[in-house]
Amino acid sequence: MTKILITYASYGNGHKSAALSVYNYLKDKGYEIKIIDILKYGNIFSKIDKKTFELNYKYQQHHFLFTLAFRLTNNKIITSIYKKLTNFLFKSELKEEILNFNPDICISTHFFGNIAMAIVKKKFNLKTKIIDILTDYKAHTIWLRNYKMEDAIIVPNNKVKKDLIKYGIPQTKIYPFGIPIDKKFNKLSSIKKTKEQYQITNLNKTILFLGGGGYGSSFSYNYLKELLNENLEINIIFVAGNNIELKEKCEDLIKENNLKNVKILGFTDDMPNLLNIADLVITKPGGIVTTEAMAMHTPLILIPGNGGPENYNAKFIIDNKFGLNSKSPNELIYNVKLVLNDEKLLISFKNNLTKQIENNALEKLVNLIKEMEEIK
Repeated sequence: MTKILITYASYGNGHKSAALSVYNYLKDKGYEIKIIDILKYGNIFSKIDKKTFELNYKYQQHHFLFTLAFRLTNNKIITSIYKKLTNFLFKSELKEEILNFNPDICISTHFFGNIAMAIVKKKFNLKTKIIDILTDYKAHTIWLRNYKMEDAIIVPNNKVKKDLIKYGIPQTKIYPFGIPIDKKFNKLSSIKKTKEQYQITNLNKTILFLGGGGYGSSFSYNYLKELLNENLEINIIFVAGNNIELKEKCEDLIKENNLKNVKILGFTDDMPNLLNIADLVITKPGGIVTTEAMAMHTPLILIPGNGGPENYNAKFIIDNKFGLNSKSPNELIYNVKLVLNDEKLLISFKNNLTKQIENNALEKLVNLIKEMEEIK
């Protein structure tokens, strides 16, 4: 039986979400699978690195610094140094974990995973095939430093594939499968049933507002507050994610204003059905959430994200006319009103989304694994 190791790093929810989507899908195919968060094996230096990321996620004023760091380090010299330093960020238990499992295939949704696997593979002469999955619409150079040790790099689309070819990566290693999303997106409840579940009984437009996130980004509260001040005839479902403080703060706001058209949720695994009933989604431009919205053909209005690769995700959405970008609460209000008052604009966004290739990333990944099994 083919043994597959799936690695991710818990910087936010995106890398983990993609890894879990792959894990759940492959598990049903009968593979022997192990999934690990590589940061659980981190030493004090990787913990500092993660804490820095968490602060950037939580406080919007740090996003400029993250974007600056992303751009300054996006070159071969810096990433070469960073790659060598990676070996010192993790405890020896990570090496032991990999060796004990001895996978036939390693699938990584964060570059720490592919770098760590490559180091162990080379040192102990393992035969492991390495597959990378990029979870944003722009590849940072650090993702590409290991390409000679890797067997496949899965990218979101042909645009990213062309970027990698320019970098010097053989096109035979690059697979524009898309970003994997949960198999639940193929098993939707009826719109009527989902609306009943969330007590939506009118014919007004429904906006899904994704305002939380893995580390509790809280600046979305101001965007929600300004939106509610407009008293628009819409339904709003606000998802606060794992941020309990944000959820309670929003619930207090709803009670104070006696708003009946707003639902506040915490963490939810019902994203496919929520996107299915939404006429519009407001979100930061994370790679996974934008891919999920695109798969459901739900137009997007973006609010500021964490900077770095999310700036490129936003550019991808806007360039393809899948939605609008909002850099302030006032701009968000303007964009929401613009879409609500122009049905043709909303329809044009949806039509553009339907022209996208259907997301079959998981099925294509299984076919790739089968090819690797045949030539093992």
